[in-house]
Amino acid sequence: MKIFNQRRRLIVNREVQYDVLMYVGIFVMSIFAVQALAMYIFLSRLEHVVSHMTALEFVAKYKVSILIYQLIPVGFGMVVGVYVFNKLTSRIVGPLYNVKRILHNAVETQQIPQEIKLREHDYFREEINDINVILKRRIK
Repeated sequence: MKIFNQRRRLIVNREVQYDVLMYVGIFVMSIFAVQALAMYIFLSRLEHVVSHMTALEFVAKYKVSILIYQLIPVGFGMVVGVYVFNKLTSRIVGPLYNVKRILHNAVETQQIPQEIKLREHDYFREEINDINVILKRRIK
């Protein structure tokens, strides 16, 4: 039994999917690195106290501090992640919304639009340029 169908491709749009995968990878690795750094700083401050404790005693005594040291980087990472992924997804959704709005307007007014415009850093430029070529041919 084949896992993947021959016609199905995992990467359909390299520009979009590679960027998303890159940002997700960077996001996950940065949260892990900041958590590790926070735990290292926390443990280095307690090194003189911890040397005679067992792991169970240490966790029982410092569990609130450990949670705080782990929640701060995760919370900060989530705020930054929401901002970055909001910017990234607006580059994806913005062009699709623009095309939908223009096509909906064309259906209502019975007029063919002359051109679909995108912002400078939007995705799907090649696809929209192809649609614009078709629209220009229809107008002539």
